[in-house]
Amino acid sequence: MPLNPDYTNEKPVLDHGYVRLLGVMGDDSSPDSDARISTGVAARSEAQQTTLVRFLLRHKHTTPFEGSVMKFEVRAPIMVIREWFRHRTFSYNEESGRYKQLDPLYYTPEADRVSYQAKSNHQGSGDPHPESERFVAEWGDEQKEFEASYTELIQTHNVARELARLNMPVSHYSTFVVTGNLLNWFRFLQLRMEATAQYEIRVYAEAIFEIAKQYFPSSLAAFQDYWLDAITLTRREVDLLKQMLPRAVSEESFNGAVPEPSPMFTKREAGEFREKLLRLGLLERT
Repeated sequence: MPLNPDYTNEKPVLDHGYVRLLGVMGDDSSPDSDARISTGVAARSEAQQTTLVRFLLRHKHTTPFEGSVMKFEVRAPIMVIREWFRHRTFSYNEESGRYKQLDPLYYTPEADRVSYQAKSNHQGSGDPHPESERFVAEWGDEQKEFEASYTELIQTHNVARELARLNMPVSHYSTFVVTGNLLNWFRFLQLRMEATAQYEIRVYAEAIFEIAKQYFPSSLAAFQDYWLDAITLTRREVDLLKQMLPRAVSEESFNGAVPEPSPMFTKREAGEFREKLLRLGLLERT
């Protein structure tokens, strides 16, 4: 389907990066119609479609979301791209330094981004570093030195482009095209929008999320409710919760708190919630 010109289809990210939507296949009705092929049920109302989409994601019935596709052009630092390409179910095409002299674009973080290594996280950032401004300036100088050397090797000495890039830093920007179905994007967003994800890839995921919400509002809302903002408890955590919360909720209190049925919280979902509370020992059995 063509892009909607009234939507925001491109977002700037970091200092020189961006995400740009190139194409979309499907909309919020697609998971519903794909799921209904198994039953032969006729097309239904928007509210019924929303109810089914939410049911499917709530119970992790994910194949109906593989029929909708989004394609983006992304400019990002190589360090971000290395993380991104770990998502192997996407299709990628990246610009090549063998064919062209790459643009002189480098990522330099803001000074307040520079921090100590985290004490409790072997791959994360910790407290702000007092010498951050000096480090940022030094990184900028080193990037300029490399760019001058890279350009001289190609333009003055005619060194092959594939070798001239040999010392290129991971701060250098590259551009690629990434295509994936909606389920691919859910998996990517769930991992990369997590608070513990590295900031530099998290802001790209957040930009993708904001653009995608315009084309798949019901699907992304369900994804946010049941995947992104949901919490899974382990068996041990369930046992501990039962010990810490020994007083069960009354049936009357439960009925008073549960909202009226709607596509956003159906009667069936209320029943599922009731069963969870019973399993946790947090609802009185009648």
